[in-house]
Amino acid sequence: MYIFHYSYLFSDIIYHDFYTYQKQYFKSKTMISTRSFMGQTWIDLNSPTKEEADSLVLSQGIDPSVAKDLLSPTPKQYAKESGSAIYAIFHIPSFKHSHSVGLEQEIDFYLTENGLLTARYDSIDALHHFAKQLEVNEILSKDNHSHLFFGLMKEVYEFLFNETDYIKEWMKEIERNIFDGREKEMVFAISAASRNLLNFERIIEPHRTVLASIEDIGKNIFGDKFKKDMRILSEEWQRLSLEVKSIRGMLDELRETNNSILSTKQNEIMKTLTILAFIVVPLATLSQIFGMNVVHTPLVGLPYDFWILIGIMFGMALAMYAFFKYKKWI
Repeated sequence: MYIFHYSYLFSDIIYHDFYTYQKQYFKSKTMISTRSFMGQTWIDLNSPTKEEADSLVLSQGIDPSVAKDLLSPTPKQYAKESGSAIYAIFHIPSFKHSHSVGLEQEIDFYLTENGLLTARYDSIDALHHFAKQLEVNEILSKDNHSHLFFGLMKEVYEFLFNETDYIKEWMKEIERNIFDGREKEMVFAISAASRNLLNFERIIEPHRTVLASIEDIGKNIFGDKFKKDMRILSEEWQRLSLEVKSIRGMLDELRETNNSILSTKQNEIMKTLTILAFIVVPLATLSQIFGMNVVHTPLVGLPYDFWILIGIMFGMALAMYAFFKYKKWI
C-alpha cells in the first residue's frame, strides 16, 4: 500500500505549463447542458466552441469579449462587472478527484439575475454532484440557495475539503512509515506532500480577492441579500484556508520529526564507528610495533610469545570496552 501511495502521489507533483496543458489536455467532447431550478437557469458548457460561444452572445446577451474568453482556459483568477452580470474565473486544485494529468482545474462563472452560466475544460466532480442535487431538489421543491452560484461554490468547497482529507490521510501514512523505520524514503514523500500542499494553497489563495470583488460588484447589481450570501461563502473559503494552514503546520512537524530521527540514527552510527576506531587503532599500533624488524624485540622468541601478545591485545580491547561502558558511551 505504501509503495502504491508513494509512486502515485509523487507522480502528481509534476506541474505542467498552463498553456501546454491548455493545448494538449482540454480537447474533450464539447457539450452544453441547461437546467432550470426555482426560476433560475443554469447553463453548463464543457470546452465550448466558437459557434457555441457566438450563440450565447445572441441568446443570452453575453458580452462578446466574455464569450471569447470562454473558448480557452485563463491563467489568472479574477472577477469583473459585465453590464448587469458578473464574470468570474476560479481555479481549483485537484489531486484525488482529477480526471486529467494536471493539478489545476478551471471554472468560469457568468452570473445574471435570472441564473448562471459556467464553462469548464475538464470533468469536474463537484459540478456533476451539484447537478444531481438540483434534480433531487426539484422533486422535493426545496430551495436551498438564493442564487445557484452559492450552491455550486459551496459544493466546490466541499470537494476541496475532501481533497484536504486526502492529504491528511497521506500524512498519516507518512507518519506510520517514519516510525516503522523508513525515514530515508519519507524524506522524498514529505517533499512530495509539501509541494502538493503548496500548490493547493497557491491555487486557492486568489479566491479571497475574487470573492471580495464579486461581493463588491454584486451588492450593486443583485442587492443586499447577495452581499450577505457572499459573506457566508467567504467564511467557507476562510475555513478552507485555515484547514490548509493547519495541515502545513502538521507537515512541518512531521518533517522535523523525520529529520530528528535521521540525525539521531546517523549520530549513533558515527559514535559506534568512533568507538571501534578507538579500540582498533591501539591494537593495530601494538601489532605494528612487534612487527618491526629489529634485533631486540620484547617477548619475541619466548615460549608462547604469540599467545602472550594476543592476550595483551585482548586485555587492552576489554579494558577500553569497560571504560566506554563505564562512561555510558555505549
